[in-house]
Parts: sequence; C-alpha cells; structure tokens
Amino acid sequence: DDSPLLFTLDRAFTVTDRSLLKTYAVDDKGRIAKDLKPDFEAMATVAWQGSVWNLILGSGSKKGTRETGLLVSTSGPPVTHARDLAALYQAFAALARFGSGLAVNIEAVAVADGRVYFFNRGNAGRNLLFKLPVAELMAYMTGQTKTVADIQLHEARLPQLQGKEAGFSGADYWPEIHSLVYTASVEGSDNAYDDGAVLGSYLGLIPLSDLKAHAALDLSRSAKLLARGGVPLKTKVESVALTHTESRRAQGALVSDN
Repeated sequence: DDSPLLFTLDRAFTVTDRSLLKTYAVDDKGRIAKDLKPDFEAMATVAWQGSVWNLILGSGSKKGTRETGLLVSTSGPPVTHARDLAALYQAFAALARFGSGLAVNIEAVAVADGRVYFFNRGNAGRNLLFKLPVAELMAYMTGQTKTVADIQLHEARLPQLQGKEAGFSGADYWPEIHSLVYTASVEGSDNAYDDGAVLGSYLGLIPLSDLKAHAALDLSRSAKLLARGGVPLKTKVESVALTHTESRRAQGALVSDN
C-alpha cells in the first residue's frame, strides 16, 4: 500500500517483473510517505470487452491522496486508465449514511458473476459490502460516466477479539461454490488511518446466495480464527488469493502486513 510499483511474482513468491504505476517520491527503501501514499489496498482482475485488466483501488481513507483508481492491462501494449474515485466513494458514504469525520476504507475488492464487491473495513466506520455491476464500474473507470447509479449495500457483523471487532482486509472469489472468500483482521486502532497492535486474523466465506437485497450479514460465528495450537496467530492478514479451486477444496495464499 506504499509502493509505486506493481510486482509480478511466480509461485515461489520470487519477483519476476515490476512496473511503475505512478511516479511518487520514495525513501531509500522505496516506500512512499504515509501522508502521501495512494494506499492501493484492493486489487482484482476484471474481464471486460475481450481484455483482462488489473483493477487497483486506493482505500479512500484520506481525501485526495487515497481516492485514485487504476485499470492496468494484463497483456499486449501497456495501457493504464487512472480515475479519481472521489465521486464513487462519496456515493458509498452517502448510501452508508456516514457522519462527518468518517471515511470510506476500501480494503478489498472481488469480482463474481458480473458484479464487483467492495469490502469496507470497519475501523472507525462499519464493515460493509458495496455491490455494483461490472459494466457500470468499468464505464465509470474509463470516464464514460461520472457516477454509478446501481449500488447495493450490505452491513456485516464480524467476530470480536479482545473486545475489538475484526475488519475486512482481503477477498477473492471461489467459483465452484459461488462464494466470496474473505479475510478479516483485528488491531488495536479505532480509526482508518493509524495502525494499532496486531491481535489476530480470520478467514471466512460469504455465499452469493446470502447477498439478497439489503440483507445484513452475520459472520460473527462462521469466521474462523487463524490459530496454532489453540493460540491466535498475531498476524494481520491483509489479503487472500486463490490459486486453485475445486468444489470441496481450494488452495491459495494469505499475505500479512505486520
């Protein structure tokens, strides 16, 4: 979330390529300062009009600097569409009835059955899913439209650890069981900007059939706490990516940012 580069890795997690998303001032470790970083927290591939794109989203947790979205081509000549997401995130905030001082905090995005699911992390706000059609989002991302009209909202309740509710952190789609796979982490912070002590992380499923119009999601009992020997792993899982899926089994990777 603080690098100007998009990295390509092989299955052994070796970096095989990197490309510059946008020019930013970086320190000697290649990191962008916290108050300037675009906070690219969410990414998914989108098949659209015969091409496949990487959809990359800033979290929106700070106005201006964290409200950028990118579409990056995955094949052929490199093509990048950059989009100011302020209008879309304002629509999310209005639909969720956020009060003053609360910011959207998009930590994950997943694409399934012609819909895009934005996962809002409930640090200071609430854990929410925003659902919209792929076609509408892509029209917005490429500047064909100025707004997205068809947005649906789902409230979500996640488990608590040491009195702190987990917050969405990553997502992917498991097509054989028509379900979203999500990660959620718990840290001792009450806002979307500051980091807190890492307490633990969860993994869970959301069947698409549960996402009926305006239906709330109670995930407090179904989410699985990541533990070893009965002791919670103090790791902040930030993302999940599935590499192989079947009807009763999935393989993939969890990525932590501690």
